[in-house]
Amino acid sequence: MNHTDLLTISMPVYERKEFFREALESALNQTVKCKVIVIDNCSSHNYFEQICKEKGVSYYRNDRNIGLAPNFAKGFELAKTKYVMNLQDDDQLASDYVEAFVNAVEKYPDLDIFFSDFMRLTARGILDHRHVFPFGYMENGDKVIEYGIRYNLGFPYISSAIKRTLVDGFDEYDGGGSYDWAWLYSNADQFSFYGDPRKLYVFREHETQHTKKNSVNYNLSTPYIYEAILKEKVTDPELKRIAAKRAFWELVHLKAVADKKTIHVILQKDNIYSRYLRDKLENDLWIRTIFFIPKASIDFLYRSMKKAALL
Repeated sequence: MNHTDLLTISMPVYERKEFFREALESALNQTVKCKVIVIDNCSSHNYFEQICKEKGVSYYRNDRNIGLAPNFAKGFELAKTKYVMNLQDDDQLASDYVEAFVNAVEKYPDLDIFFSDFMRLTARGILDHRHVFPFGYMENGDKVIEYGIRYNLGFPYISSAIKRTLVDGFDEYDGGGSYDWAWLYSNADQFSFYGDPRKLYVFREHETQHTKKNSVNYNLSTPYIYEAILKEKVTDPELKRIAAKRAFWELVHLKAVADKKTIHVILQKDNIYSRYLRDKLENDLWIRTIFFIPKASIDFLYRSMKKAALL
C-alpha cells in the first residue's frame, strides 16, 4: 500500500513563513501517501497559496482571522477522511508516520486516537523531552488521565491522528493556551488510544512559536486543566491530591511570571480560564494571599522550590 484514504493531514497556518515548506514536504514525502490540506487563517500575504499551487496541495483561506482553536478545528470540518491530524507549520513528520498510523488502525479498527512519541528540534540540535507517555493500545483514556496527573501535562496532541467525528467543542477551550490539552483531557475517558513509542514527530522550538509568545496564557490554562478537569476525572484520593497540588503551584507560577497589568487583563476577560482565576481569588485564601504578595517575592519562592526539586 502506498496510499491511504483513512487520513488527512491538515496544516493550519497564519503569517509565519520560515518553516512552512519543510513542514509541508514532510507531510507529502510519506512512505504511505494521504490527503494534505492547508488552512490559512487570513494571512496578510499569499506565500502559502503559492507553495500549495506549486506542490498541488488543496489550499483554503478564511475570509477573516477566526482564532487559533477554530482554525485548528476547521481541518476536521473540511476533511472527508475518517481521521485527521493537525501538523503545525513549524514542525515535521517522520517519513513513516502515516504508515505507522495505518498499521495501528488495521490492528485496532475501532481506534479513536493514534499518537507517537516525538523529539525536539532546538538551536542545540535534536533533544529529548521531559514527558512520560503510556504507549500501546488503551481501550479508554484512563491511563492518559493518570499520566497527565502523575507526570505533568504533556499528552502529545501534536502527533495525534484523531477520528474526525470526535472533534467537537474546541471553541469552549479557546481564550487560553493548551486548548488542545483541555479538550483532550476532558474527553479522554471516552476515547480509545494507541501510542507508538517511536519518535515519529519533530517539534521545533524557536522564539516565534505560539507557546513562547503566549506563555502567560499557558500558565493559566494548566492549573485549570489540573483542577477543573483532571482532578474531577479521577476517584483515587492520591491522584486528586497530586492534581490539586499541581494546580496550586501552577497558579503560583502564574503569579511569578505575570505582572499586575497582565493579571488585570486576564480577569477582565470572559472565558473558562478567567472565570476559574476569579473564583480562586474570591474563594481560596491561599491563592488570594499569594496574588497580593509582590511578584518578585513569589518568583523567588517558585524558583527556590523548583531548584530544591520540591515541585
